[in-house]
Amino acid sequence: MSEKDDLKILKVLSEETRYRIIKLLLNGERCACEIPGLIRRTQSNTSMHLSMLSKSGILKSRRDGKKILYSIQDFRVCDVFNALCCSEGKILKENCCVSRK
Repeated sequence: MSEKDDLKILKVLSEETRYRIIKLLLNGERCACEIPGLIRRTQSNTSMHLSMLSKSGILKSRRDGKKILYSIQDFRVCDVFNALCCSEGKILKENCCVSRK
């Protein structure tokens, strides 16, 4: 990956709401309807940030009936959280960053 790509991840994570979303998704996939309450933001604000994270390639989404489920797509964000000594989250504990697809 290029330096430009690395900087994009750091820039995206530097905003508090997006940081909270990623930290929440370290525990696995979540429904878009759950995220606003869990990060204490409005639905419209959360939706805007989810869209930005998806467009940047950091998150991916899938539809399950009427639900839209979000999960981490670019596991380099795990490297950032590991560097910050964050041990919270199922994904970090499973060492997803070691065996990338």
